Amino acid sequence: MQKPPHSSRTVNLEGAARAAIAGGAPLALLIALGLPQYAAFAMFAGFTAVFGQTEPYRQRAVTTGVAGALQTLCMSAGIGVGLVGSPLWLQAVGLVVVLVVAIGTLSALRAVPAQPIFPVFAFVVSALVPLRPSDLPLVAAIILGSVVWAWLVAMSGAVVRRVGHPRAPHAFRPLGDRKHRDLAVLRTAALWETVALNVVGALVAGAVAESVPGLGHPYWAVIAVVSILPALRQRHTVARAVQRLVGTVGGTVIAVGILLLEPGLWWIVVIAVVGQFFAEIFVARHYAVCLLFLTPLALAVSWLSLPEAPELLALDRIAQTTLGALVSVALLVVGRVIERRRGRALGATSTIRTV
Repeated sequence: MQKPPHSSRTVNLEGAARAAIAGGAPLALLIALGLPQYAAFAMFAGFTAVFGQTEPYRQRAVTTGVAGALQTLCMSAGIGVGLVGSPLWLQAVGLVVVLVVAIGTLSALRAVPAQPIFPVFAFVVSALVPLRPSDLPLVAAIILGSVVWAWLVAMSGAVVRRVGHPRAPHAFRPLGDRKHRDLAVLRTAALWETVALNVVGALVAGAVAESVPGLGHPYWAVIAVVSILPALRQRHTVARAVQRLVGTVGGTVIAVGILLLEPGLWWIVVIAVVGQFFAEIFVARHYAVCLLFLTPLALAVSWLSLPEAPELLALDRIAQTTLGALVSVALLVVGRVIERRRGRALGATSTIRTV
């Protein structure tokens, strides 16, 4: 009986393993060297391997390389803002620039994930990690080394496939078709309406979150907005906002329970690797389940760079995510009203069901 040319399974075990290795190895090295305070930079660099996982390898090399450069630039911008004291107005200006560049770049690449959550996350947290000018050479080495490592891990499948496919073709999932890319998308009204939607949502959520007394971490409201609003060419429903909220609450409860146990540094590495692996497994299947793994990963690794009481961390995370979700839903509803009145699509809100 002839074997099929590729595996029929849909679960991306290879991609999940590569993403976990890409982020976990640099984190483990920092722990071994006694440098856990720089863990966030390794995590953001490791997200480079998440991009372009289904693409043919020649195209993936470009996608992952550009994504790595984008993550590096966003971390560098955040570090620059942090070194001058992180004034609120400069954070806002930087956020707008990051959104414009990230949405334009990811849309032109037709990258998956297409939303600017990872570049924005990298910028806002990097702006808050306490650094001195003398730390910059080491931090630069960590970022660049981790990005290069993530790119190599992302591309390692090409070697494995070349060696293993002739022997066991049924063990490999088929790659996606080559994507047609055109910079003309940068001149379309739909792209700039998508940018405007994200900029308005991020600034409104950030401003409201900053003004609420007793709450910290306003950047989580911003991250919630950019992770819920649809990217160009995507179709979403308000159910994504609900999934974001449910998954974040559940993931936060898990993360706080873990942090209250005062885990050792190596347990944080285990949490990061397991969280990244299963987040990649579930991200295309159920967003809420994905966040049950991604939220503990993000909170635990960020906690290494910005340690604080887990209970306060949980309160801020849940409250700010709820705020961001409400802002996102409000923007989608307003966008649909405008779209219906003018009789044509409004950027990313086109074909979105809001009820």
